[in-house]
Parts: sequence; structure tokens; C-alpha cells
Amino acid sequence: MNEQTEILHLHGPLTIKTITNVRDIIQVYLQEAALRSRSLVIDIDDNEEIDLTLPQLLLSARQTASRAGVTIALNKPADGNFLTVLQRAGLLGEDRQEDSFWLEGKAA
Repeated sequence: MNEQTEILHLHGPLTIKTITNVRDIIQVYLQEAALRSRSLVIDIDDNEEIDLTLPQLLLSARQTASRAGVTIALNKPADGNFLTVLQRAGLLGEDRQEDSFWLEGKAA
């Protein structure tokens, strides 16, 4: 990543119990990225406990980022627990652009 990128590392359980805190952290990073005209890259530890609230939050964050002129992407393709949650939720396979966000670590 270069200096034009804000990087957010998400660790620990990423579940309904912690999602409010994660949301607040993402909001701060999005605001900083918008102020500095940078993109935001999110690094998810996909070995942690993850539930459906994380992809829901990321979908919302992408909309917020788009309105603020910020590009948001994952640092790597979804794997492990994160990939399992995406598959079980039916969030893969319908939209190539959407899938590229989850599976290629690309902004969509």
C-alpha cells in the first residue's frame, strides 16, 4: 500500500456483540480518508469469529465511502471464517462486481 491509503486492521471477534465498536472505528477511518483524499483498505483477520453483521457493515460502509468520494477495498480476498459467512449468507455469485470486492480484494 502507498501513502495514499489508510489501512484499518480489524482483529478480535467481529460479531453482533462487537459490531457497534467496529462501526465506530470504520466511521473514523472513513472520515480521515475523506479528509486526506485517500482510499481505505480494510484488513480482516478471517481466522477470528465472524458473523453476518460484518459483511452487512462493510456493505453499508462502501455506500458511505462512495458518497464521500472514498474508495474502499479489502486488503486480500475473503478466506476462512469470513468466506464461510459470505457463502452462507448468499452474498457470492450473483454480481461479478460485488464478488470482486469480496474475492479479489478490489474496490467495487
